[in-house]
Amino acid sequence: MKQSITIKLNAWIICAVLLLTNLITIGLWQPWTSDEVGDRTISITGTTTIEAEPDEFAFSPYYQKEGADKATVTAEVTTLSSTISAKLKELGVADTAIKSDISSYDYGIYEEGEAKKEIATLSLTITINDKDLAQKVQDYLLTTGASGTVSPYATFSTTKHKELEAKARDEAIKDAGTKAAASADQLDSKLGRVVEVGDITSVDGVSPLPWAYESRDMAVSSDAAVSAPIQTGLNEYTFSVEVTYELK
Repeated sequence: MKQSITIKLNAWIICAVLLLTNLITIGLWQPWTSDEVGDRTISITGTTTIEAEPDEFAFSPYYQKEGADKATVTAEVTTLSSTISAKLKELGVADTAIKSDISSYDYGIYEEGEAKKEIATLSLTITINDKDLAQKVQDYLLTTGASGTVSPYATFSTTKHKELEAKARDEAIKDAGTKAAASADQLDSKLGRVVEVGDITSVDGVSPLPWAYESRDMAVSSDAAVSAPIQTGLNEYTFSVEVTYELK
């Protein structure tokens, strides 16, 4: 009889130990916090558009010289490049903000008896992060005989781009959450945790180019020539994200 009681007690002790072990294992495992994604998910695209004033202005004036001697026309555009660059620096443009490209080539198409024509070109790119300085640059470039219109391409600087992206991402994620909640309600489900967030697109809207005089149509040699005021308006910055949620 005593042996039977002892065996039963030992069995209870073993069961208790096993139960305690299982509880400890479950506690350490914490299956309720598993990272495994459920079978039902929904992916929603959130989008937002922010309007902001551009703070970067890029000019791209172009110059061309023609003549019978390649070395001569090349020297002319080289001198012109140095003259324009010096004046831009005098206005306050940083040396690193000015890029120049000089090239020359033979025209290559001639009528019978026509003299050979050599062409040299100068392309400048001037990038400025100050509207007042951009106005001065536009006024000056108008006097240099640049081809076409002398107007800046207005956009966002790298710094402002990052600021807008951070703000737009938050708004786009909120937009995705609102859409996801509505979709879950239509599916008679509840929205669960966020499984994944991924950027889709970021698009910088380009403001219309401010109107400026065409250098070919006016006496650009006059130092008094002044272009129209730069009016940048607002650019649009559009950002989209795709957010995946669990459905309960």
